[in-house]
Amino acid sequence: MRLIKHVIPGTLLIALSAVSVSAFAEPVQPQVYIGGGIGAGRINGEDFTNNDDDIEENRVSWKAQAGIKLNPVISIEGQYIDFGAANRNSDRVKATGWTAGLVLDIPTGIFVTPYAKAGAIRWKTDNRFNNLSANETGTDFTWGGGVRFQLADNIDLRAEYERFRLDSTHVDNIAATVQFNF
Repeated sequence: MRLIKHVIPGTLLIALSAVSVSAFAEPVQPQVYIGGGIGAGRINGEDFTNNDDDIEENRVSWKAQAGIKLNPVISIEGQYIDFGAANRNSDRVKATGWTAGLVLDIPTGIFVTPYAKAGAIRWKTDNRFNNLSANETGTDFTWGGGVRFQLADNIDLRAEYERFRLDSTHVDNIAATVQFNF
C-alpha cells in the first residue's frame, strides 16, 4: 500500500511534466475509444509457453477496454480482463479483474505511438481445491506499456505488456488488442 501512495502521485507528476504546453494551447476535443483483445499470461515469472514452445491453454487471457483520450498525451482507461483458468484434475484457479488507470502516449508524428500506463486493478479469484471453493478479492497496483500502430483513421492495433499484482501473486500479461477510436 505504501508503494501505491508514492507511485500514483509520481506517475501524475511525470504525466503533467511530459505534456508539452502546446498540447494545452488549443482546445482539444476528448476522443472516446473502445477495444478488445487476446493475450497470454504467466504467474510469478514462469514461462509463457510449455516445453514445446506453444502457449499453454490455461495461459490465454482476453480483455475489453474503453477510454477517453483527453489530449494527445493523456488518456483515462478502464478494462475488464479475464486471466483464464488453470485446471488440474478437480482443482481450478480462475482470476478476473477491472482496472482503471492513466495512459501516457509519446506522440511521434508517425503511425507508431509508444505508451505507458499505470493504475489499479480490482480483482477476484475463484479457487476450487478438492471440491472445496474459496473466493478472494482485492485491489492492487498495475502498470504496463506498449506500442499502438495506426491501421486506419479510427482503428489501431495495440501490442502491450502489463503487470498485475493480485495480493502476493504477480501476473504478467502480453496482449494484442484492436482499438476503435470515435
